[in-house]
This record gives sequence, structure tokens and C-alpha cells, in this order.
Amino acid sequence: EGPDHSDVGEENGYENSEERRQRYASEFGECASQDHEMCWEWNLSALRGDCGPDNDQEYCWRFKTYRPYISLTDAEIEARYQKKMDADAKKSAQRLVDLGWNKELSTPASYFITSDLDESDRKIVEDGIKAAEEYLGSYGPMRVYVIGSDEAATAAAIEDYCSWAYDLDLLQRCRDDQGVGIWEIAHYKGANAFAQHSRFRSTPTQSFVMGNPAQIGPADGAKVAAHEYVHIYQNAHQLYPEADLYGPDLVWPIWLEEGSAEFLALYLADQKGWLSFRERMIQALDESHDLREIVPNLTIADIAADRARVSAYCGLCFGTLQYATGQWATAWLVNRTSLDAVFLEFFPQVFESGVEGAFNRVFGLSTDQFMVEFESFMNLPRSEQLQILPIP
Repeated sequence: EGPDHSDVGEENGYENSEERRQRYASEFGECASQDHEMCWEWNLSALRGDCGPDNDQEYCWRFKTYRPYISLTDAEIEARYQKKMDADAKKSAQRLVDLGWNKELSTPASYFITSDLDESDRKIVEDGIKAAEEYLGSYGPMRVYVIGSDEAATAAAIEDYCSWAYDLDLLQRCRDDQGVGIWEIAHYKGANAFAQHSRFRSTPTQSFVMGNPAQIGPADGAKVAAHEYVHIYQNAHQLYPEADLYGPDLVWPIWLEEGSAEFLALYLADQKGWLSFRERMIQALDESHDLREIVPNLTIADIAADRARVSAYCGLCFGTLQYATGQWATAWLVNRTSLDAVFLEFFPQVFESGVEGAFNRVFGLSTDQFMVEFESFMNLPRSEQLQILPIP
């Protein structure tokens, strides 16, 4: 993703997420003794998964037995945030407010489709975007780029994208960075996607890039597009690009950012008849329970505290936490209040009230109280957990 939605600490002299992950990784590893905490051992199924000391691939985290995760203390969490809110940050946020960054627009997204694709590819993405716009409203201005598999055809897309997302003085940087990413989508025939939130542009814009939507089918292609549009909406209500450095009260936790995006995308996809919301949520519940067995004591509170630390301990396990478990945390909040409360009330209130204030006002409890209640919910029988799922 682009500079506005990346870990900005490195350029400003602060430890970024990758630096933190590497530091933590040096502390964790294969168990060396019975007294070793936060370590792991290969389990008996590792060989069947083609995993072991000589082949420790990313997917191999599932073939390890982990000692219980030890959460950071409140003091350790507080120490992670390295920057104080200053007048420049407040001025930048107010500029975005004045320019209507967090206001609904009357114009929907515009589209750029590479020449090797046809109208059916555009329709897959547009269906998902429109479904999300119908519920959340149109934010931006936003331009959507649908990339195919012809490398030469990406040249026009890269120029259009960089001109849309950046001012003239950053065009070459864009070509050399995200432009390469767009070319690689075609080169590798990928179906990946990313969003760009250009808050610092003279005229702020939002962008969404997706590759080869037909590869994953119309249903999932449209669902992915809807998921990414939820991030466009969320970021329309995030007016501090460096919120990750200021503290947890200025940026919603990653489990809510990703979990709610996937929850709503599945919900809308079911409404449109593309796929089954309930089936996908059941899959997410199964994945969540599997993770709780593989890595004892690991919760969404830990990924909110420091995703880099979780990643350093159990690799791609963080994806299950922020997506699958995050979907169920969102379901819990929707069941407590409503779909509108989560999406149309909570996110827009964070700028004025902070995460904690908005959470208390909309959901009627603190984030700490929520963590306790959600953990109790995750220990309920499966049949009781499934009862909270709404019908789209």
C-alpha cells in the first residue's frame, strides 16, 4: 500500500513494524529448554506438511506447538507509541475536514480498466464497489483500477494512477514504487488488491487497485472489491496518517479494521446472492478455534497491542486473528447493537471522540470490557456462538 497507509515510522526516525518484528523474532524461536517461554516445537504432523528445520516456510506455523502467548503489559504497550500529537498534525487533519475528506460525495467511483480486459471484468469489481457504496455512501473522490495480465497494457494504467494519487513532484517515485506493483500484478497474473489514501495530495484522493478479478470468480471478486471499499470508507474517517505512532486512541484496532471489512463484504455479498454469509462465517469460526488451540492465550487484544510481535512469534497466525476472529468480534458488536451502529456510527465518531470515547458511546462498554466479554463468548459452545449471526 502507498505511503499514506504504510508504516511511516522509518522515515521519521521511529522503529517501524518490520524493525519491531525482527527485534521480537530474535527473542522467540524453537524451544531450548523446559523453562523457555514463548517458544515453539515442531509437532508430529510437520513432516506430512513438508515442514521442518530444513523447510520452515510461512505456512509451516500451523505445524508447530507453541508455548502460551504472554501479553504485553499496559506500560509496554504505552512505550510503543513514540510520537506526541502536535500542531502540524492537527492542522493537517483540519485541512482534510475543510476539503471534505470525511464527507459523503454525490459522485460514485470512476474506473480505469486495462485494455486486455473486457466489460465482464469491470462488472465484477463495480458490482462489489456499488454494493458497498449503496450502504456506506460514496467517499473519495475515488478511482478504481482493474489490472489484467498484459504487462504492456499496464503502462497507461500506471500513468493514470500516479497522476490521480500523487502530485507532479512525486510521479516518478510512484512509478518506481506502486507503479512496479501494478506491473507485477500483470507479470504474475495476480488477483491481489490494494488501496491508496492520498491525504497529502494537493487535492486529496482515494484509489483502489485490483488484478484479474475473474481469476477468483465473480462472487469472490465482487466480495474483495466490497472489502476494499470498506477500507476506503474507514480511511475517509481517519484524518491522522500517522495515527499508529500517536497511540491506540486515534486508530481503531487492526482486528476491527480488517474483521469489520470482511464481515460487511460477506454480508453485502449474501444480500446480492453471490455467496453464503453464514457459511463463510462458520469457516472463520473454525479457523479462530483452530488458532486458539495452536497458540494458547493469544487474543485479538494482543494483535491490537502489537501485530509485529504476534507475527514474530507465530508468523501468518496474525492473519487469522485480524480477519477470522475479527469477523466474529464484529459479529458480537453487531449483535450487541446493530450493523448501522458499527459502520455508520462508530467509525465516523472516532475523529471527534477517539476510539475509546466512540466505543463507549456506541457500544456501551470500554474496549477492555469488550475484550473480557468477547473472550467469554469465544469459550461458549459453538451452537450458542452461531446464534448471534444476523440474517443479511
